[in-house]
Amino acid sequence: MREKQDQFEGDLGDAMNWATVLEVDLEKGLVRAEAGDVETDWVRWGGGRAGATRTWSPPSVGEQVMLFAPGGDIASAFAIPGFHSDLHPPAGNSLRELVVFQDGAEIAYDPEAHLLEAKLPDGATVSIVATGGITLDATEGGLTIKGDVSIEGEVHATGDIGSDGDVVAGAISLQQHRHGGVAAGGALTGVPQ
Repeated sequence: MREKQDQFEGDLGDAMNWATVLEVDLEKGLVRAEAGDVETDWVRWGGGRAGATRTWSPPSVGEQVMLFAPGGDIASAFAIPGFHSDLHPPAGNSLRELVVFQDGAEIAYDPEAHLLEAKLPDGATVSIVATGGITLDATEGGLTIKGDVSIEGEVHATGDIGSDGDVVAGAISLQQHRHGGVAAGGALTGVPQ
């Protein structure tokens, strides 16, 4: 502690006080915070879940927290994050629920528009690992993918497959390949074998 105190004094005599995060130890899950002229040692922060289901969303330096010190004992204090401040104002102003990350990435759900959105900054990637399988059901609206697609494995379709461009299997182009052993004229080749 910057100032050795066993208990808060003066304006810090209450068990709960506003504080500002000074440092974050991500390895140990601890913060140091400042409340008035009192600086805490490393203390835990609360929020989310910490049992069989666990969440991880560490506070940021400069974030406003509520410092809770049972009986005014700063040695047993912990920080409760999640309060807006001038430095970190509210992320939204509507019923659209939103998580905004430090790099500008956003995950949001708008219950009025029935719209789930994930917006990532340029160069960001997405990874989904589900060894048991993935099902995308877009039967009413269809599925649109913008960009090149690479598939490692077999492809099976229960319906027709169409393409506005050429289809190439190995070195054989569907639009440009030629059949040998046929005479020019009105004759047709047999079906592909």
